[in-house]
Amino acid sequence: MSKSHAHAKEQDQKPAEEPAQAASADRNVDQIRDILFGGQMRDYERRFTELSERLDQEAQRLRHDTETRVAALEKRLDELFDRLQKALRQEIQDRGQSLDDLESRLQQAARTQRTELSASIASVGGDLNAADERLRKALAELQAALQKSADRADGNLTQTRDELRKDKVSREDLAAMLGEVALRLRGQFDLGQLS
Repeated sequence: MSKSHAHAKEQDQKPAEEPAQAASADRNVDQIRDILFGGQMRDYERRFTELSERLDQEAQRLRHDTETRVAALEKRLDELFDRLQKALRQEIQDRGQSLDDLESRLQQAARTQRTELSASIASVGGDLNAADERLRKALAELQAALQKSADRADGNLTQTRDELRKDKVSREDLAAMLGEVALRLRGQFDLGQLS
């Protein structure tokens, strides 16, 4: 067998042997690794397992704590929301009651004002009627007094007229009197002539 032929045969066998050798080499490496680092690796794996379990437990505890706190917070928020709703309802009720009271007081005040205004109007009306009656009575009295005065004046005038007519100087007496005045003015009238 020639050297090149052997090498070719070796090359043909090599691909078939390579996976087996690689697997064998891997096992050998694993065995060596197990011998060199086996205790440490098992210790690391145990520690990783413990750490993983502790992390899982801590995560569960945190999850539980979070859920508990969230539930407590939700409960407090619900209670607070209920209190706020009650306070809001109470405030609405109080405001409604205040508005009703105010409306009632305003209506009562309006009724009182109307009553007082009606009483004032009636009082003023009564005063006006009384004043009107007094004025009418005073006017009637004044009219009666004026009529009485007019009647008296008319009577006096009539009486004076009658007296004047009675005591009226005749034309002859008036002529004699005027003649006497004329003579006196001239100085021709002597009082001794009369006697």
